[in-house]
Amino acid sequence: MAPQSRLIWSTRQVLLIGHNLPCVLYQSMGYNRNMNASRDKMDTWSPDVTYVIGHQRPDTDAIAAALGYAWYLQQIGQEDVVAARAGQPNEQAAFVLERFEQPPPRLLTGVAPTFGHAATPQKTVPPDAALPAAMARVAEGDRVIPVVDENGKPVGVVTSLALARAYTAPVNVTVMLAQPCREIATHAPTFFEHDRISDHRNALLRSETDDFLVVSATGQYVGIATRRVILNPPRARLFLVDHNEIAQAVPDADEAEIVGVLDHHRLGNAPTALPIPFVIDPVGSTSTLVAEKCQARNLTPPASLAGVLLSGILSDTLLFRSPTATERDEKVALWLAQLARIEIVPYGEELLRAAPGLAARSADEILDADRKAYQMGGSPVSIAQVEVTGFQELPDRREEILEAMQTRLNREGLSLIALMITDVITGRSRLLCQGENRILAALPFTRISNHEYDLEDIVSRKKQLVPTLLAILNDMA
Repeated sequence: MAPQSRLIWSTRQVLLIGHNLPCVLYQSMGYNRNMNASRDKMDTWSPDVTYVIGHQRPDTDAIAAALGYAWYLQQIGQEDVVAARAGQPNEQAAFVLERFEQPPPRLLTGVAPTFGHAATPQKTVPPDAALPAAMARVAEGDRVIPVVDENGKPVGVVTSLALARAYTAPVNVTVMLAQPCREIATHAPTFFEHDRISDHRNALLRSETDDFLVVSATGQYVGIATRRVILNPPRARLFLVDHNEIAQAVPDADEAEIVGVLDHHRLGNAPTALPIPFVIDPVGSTSTLVAEKCQARNLTPPASLAGVLLSGILSDTLLFRSPTATERDEKVALWLAQLARIEIVPYGEELLRAAPGLAARSADEILDADRKAYQMGGSPVSIAQVEVTGFQELPDRREEILEAMQTRLNREGLSLIALMITDVITGRSRLLCQGENRILAALPFTRISNHEYDLEDIVSRKKQLVPTLLAILNDMA
């Protein structure tokens, strides 16, 4: 007999599909599937593609490096390479993309293997098909045969064991062969194609079956996923640019295959299963490293891409005013400016003014547009940076920003959260902090008021602020 109902496992909802019953949805575990629909659409990635991708909350250099290095890899013969991003570009990066008429890299909001990645679109039989139709599939090597109705929804599977029982039943051969497949279809655990495999690993290990149905969000048949493939699923291939720490990478990067790194920040990478190209070079911008690789291969980027790479350098080095800037950055910038037919100083000033001031942004936008996570002395720390063209708007926004920082401190279980506000015109910075009193008391900066400090000519988070905080928290550990 056909199964009366079938359970579709999901962390977000339980779906009961009855053969003659309407679909009934049960929300579970506090999730709403409609809220996740947009993410489901964005989380599609192919294991056959290498994604060159920058850090979360991508700034100009992260966007430029992804576009530039993907182009470089394509030019040297690597196939199936795509530039990607782990979030929305900030205002300055968006200005650059529009200025040079470059489409943004592809958005990836997560790269965890899903049941869709593990599924094979195995051939199906209709419910009314006679048993020989299923037997033919077994003869072709299929272990189970999905039984799918006229609406594309599975009603069960026919197994080799069920066919053997039907063929050995004490009934007339003609009657036996005329049986429809739905009569011997059995239950099969079923998953949604966009559900993450890691969310169901325990259930899979407890299951006695080796074959699972995979369906779309609306219940249509997608394919069959075997236990062997599910436990060792295809993984996203990521080439990380402008970062190397998993905490700053696209969500679920710990479940992906990291195939390379090109960066100019401190070392904080996760281990990899195999040796990979790994370049950390202390220059002012990852875009500099991309351009140098192009020069080494005698590759000339198109004018528009050269303009984007130049923007990455000028942004990260604050038009060479940052202590992170090197002669290599300036040399490469001259080359790119010639290709893009741009005068560096006027364009650089325009670029630095492209970001809106504090008054034009919400506290959430100010804090999250460029915020990075760190582990310092065993303590979780988050440091954001925002560029402005003066501190005149800070007093009116200070309390609101501090309140938003306190919310993040509590929600994320941080020991310290800091916002570095950098005036790109004068080359000076202020620091707002929330955190443990012992850490705030140890800060070596001039205190302006509660939770606000004068950083004077410190403008680099990477080269100046992070090492200072790291030394303080390491001493406290």
